[in-house]
Amino acid sequence: MLELRSQAVAAVDQVQSVNCQLIVRSELLELPYLELIARVREEAEENPALEFECDPEFEQVPTVTIGHDPASVRGADGASGWSDATTRAPAVHDLREELHWRVGWLTGERMREIARYLIESLDERGYLGTTVLDAAFELDADAAEVEEALRWVQSVAPPGVAARDLRECLLLQLQALPEQPEHVRSVIEHCEQAMERGSWPALRSALGISREQLTEALRIIRGRLTPYPGEQFRPRWHNLLPDNPHATPPDVILTAAGDRVEVELTTSQTMDLRVAEAYRRLDERMRALDLRADDEPTRRARAQVRAARQMIWSLRQRERSLYRISRAVAREQREFILDGPLAHRPLTHKRIAELTGLHESTVSRATAGKLVQMPSGESVPFSVFFDDALPAKTVLRGLVAGEPADSPLTDEELQALMAERGFEIARRTVNKYRRALGIPSSVERRRMYQAA
Repeated sequence: MLELRSQAVAAVDQVQSVNCQLIVRSELLELPYLELIARVREEAEENPALEFECDPEFEQVPTVTIGHDPASVRGADGASGWSDATTRAPAVHDLREELHWRVGWLTGERMREIARYLIESLDERGYLGTTVLDAAFELDADAAEVEEALRWVQSVAPPGVAARDLRECLLLQLQALPEQPEHVRSVIEHCEQAMERGSWPALRSALGISREQLTEALRIIRGRLTPYPGEQFRPRWHNLLPDNPHATPPDVILTAAGDRVEVELTTSQTMDLRVAEAYRRLDERMRALDLRADDEPTRRARAQVRAARQMIWSLRQRERSLYRISRAVAREQREFILDGPLAHRPLTHKRIAELTGLHESTVSRATAGKLVQMPSGESVPFSVFFDDALPAKTVLRGLVAGEPADSPLTDEELQALMAERGFEIARRTVNKYRRALGIPSSVERRRMYQAA
């Protein structure tokens, strides 16, 4: 006879769980200042228990300009040695970094996500390296959403950037110029046909324009437009002016105090995040009386308080991590910060991770896409501190700046002069550094000198 028995067996299984606070903290850590402001503002608009105030005109901070007597430095307010850190734009950054900072102006996280994807799809020439349909498939978005995000990127990027072909690139640049004759647009719209057939006279006949009009159109296209707008991106010095409305505030502010470097975060001066008073009192009363919410409005209110506190905690954790990283960088690169690029020391994310006790990936995420205001007042990307080629690039820039206008230095000549100064690098490396600095070739520089 079979005997049936039932036994309860306890088994221990490992189940992965996701900590929402850690997710939010990681998300906030990656955001540069403008995107962080947009993210927190969006959260505050959705959660009435979270009160958010942002004052971009925060209290001014002292800065010292390298190469000048600190006592003679005057900021925007006319006070000696003072300037507004929020009005400083980056002095050295690439096209993608510039566009990523501007993504913070977009409303809606979905549109920002699509815009970031499109920006990362740009090639070195400035062209879009994907199609709208491919991007929509990758992002699980509608083609109309991608088109809208693309139009926004094209509107804030240098003219011609994010174009899908040469025709669109030239048309975007033409739109940015002062009013031009209509036949110039017509030539651009049909120039590919002429290049394929090798017949400009046939194009002139098809468009019904005169020889003089065709000559004028080609002169404008060749003289004022470029087929590679991404390579033409150069930050202008006028972007550093205090009244620039599009200047990007830094995430970290470094100030010189004697031979020390002090670190301050922009968010600690500009942002005030707190739980709304009415919601806070309700939650505290319920906690004190050890009461459970029996009705839906009260449950929802307490959930909103928890979400608000989670956002505040995550923001504080972001500030702690970024501050620790910035302090470590400032200690390691003190000579560079105070004395200039030639005092730059090789630095890695791994080294900063060892000094702070944070994971190397955390250091990488915390510094990506963020700006640091130097004691000179200019802002630079965090990546500058990890660029071991900076001293060589600085010497290279100085050599080009002092070259004779009638005989610009070739890459071979620059290589030899660099070697004399202790930088033994290959000619192709000179070419790489020169392009990274936005310095044209010797042939192009000769043309520029002759035109000037």
